[in-house]
Order: sequence, then C-alpha cells, then structure tokens
Amino acid sequence: MILSKLPRRVASAFIIGLLILGITACGLGGPSKAERLGKDMHDAAMSVPGVTDARLHVNMNTSGNFITASLTGTGTDQSELSQALGKALPAMLEKTKDLDNGSFSVSIFSPDDSVSVGSDALGYTGTSSLVDFREYFLNQP
Repeated sequence: MILSKLPRRVASAFIIGLLILGITACGLGGPSKAERLGKDMHDAAMSVPGVTDARLHVNMNTSGNFITASLTGTGTDQSELSQALGKALPAMLEKTKDLDNGSFSVSIFSPDDSVSVGSDALGYTGTSSLVDFREYFLNQP
C-alpha cells in the first residue's frame, strides 16, 4: 500500500484529511442556505407582536426559489390578523433581499384556524413573485 511507504506523520495527516473531507461532504458542515433563510424568516415573523407561530418551507433548487409561510396569530378576526400580517411581511421579506427571484406565498390563521388572511387583505394584488412582494411591502410608508 502507498501509505505504508510514507513517513508515519505524513500518512496520519493524509488519513485525517480524508476523514475531514468525508465528514464535510456528508453534509455535517452546517445548515443549507434554504435552512438558514427559513430560520431567519421564522425569527423575523416571531418577533412581531400578534404572531405566535411561523411555519416556513423554503425550497431552493435549479428551478428557482420557492417560499411558503404559514403564520398563526393571536387575533380571532380578519382585522387583527391583517395587522399582524402587515407587520410580519416587511420583517420577513427583508431577509430575502439576497434573492434575485423566486415565488412567495403567505397566510396568517387564527389560533383555531377558523379565520385566515392573505396578502390580498393588505391591498396586494400582484403575482406570487418574491420581487413583486418585496417591492410592494418594503416600499410602503
């Protein structure tokens, strides 16, 4: 074997290097970009009064970026939920500024799921384009 012909220290360093390379190749190098974005958007939503839960699904692949957010609010009517969503959206969308494209969908639900509100309740009539969402919600006074 080739390793037996090398000095012991060189062979040991080579083996350790291979182990480190194998561990990082197996995905133990930390969360993916999609996981980090999902966590950042979750944390942003959870920092908003009136939001008690945020479930995000972020899928980033060669076809594009797809983000779905389902929030739970403390409110039990559309007005209260709309207010919470209106505060959560800018905070969440701020975290997506590094993305050039993608689709985005969001809804907020009452604690018992009997009432829900989407971005249309806030006057948004655009597409599911992440860029359009950002332009609308991050440029409002």
